Amino acid sequence: MPDDDWWLNEPGTADVSKFSQEEVGASPVAATPRMANNARSSERYLVRWKMAIVFEGQEGRPTYHGRTHDLSLAGTGMLTNVNLQKSNAPVIVLLAPPPMSRKERPKLIEIRSRQLDAVYSGENGCFRLGFAFLEFKNDGLDYLKERLRHHSSVSFTRATKQV
Repeated sequence: MPDDDWWLNEPGTADVSKFSQEEVGASPVAATPRMANNARSSERYLVRWKMAIVFEGQEGRPTYHGRTHDLSLAGTGMLTNVNLQKSNAPVIVLLAPPPMSRKERPKLIEIRSRQLDAVYSGENGCFRLGFAFLEFKNDGLDYLKERLRHHSSVSFTRATKQV
């Protein structure tokens, strides 16, 4: 049986405290005024990829594991059994998309992020945490775009009552 946490031992993920554009060639996410007003402005994908949250610069703090709830180029929702209280401190989101074939080596996407919320999801029987992406490490943004190209986006509509 393969190790379910293979992606936490990938090269380059041991020290996420050295996360800067100069050192790792990070790609900042371009925010538009529309994105600031509408968190759902990016196309969203219902993929269930493994993911983890690591606290930047806080040694000894545990890593939290879960799965993506929905994912876009601007952020993601995470399903987890832990009620992680919102913090202003940046976190590192580690996304682990499954390989496209058995011959492909798994690749980890590392993204400096900001937690937006934490709510209990009765529908899923766990907590849903929201994260906004701030900057991608190395070629993470390009790799995420390539992987999402193989999925269909979904649209979310809000059920609001007209008054």
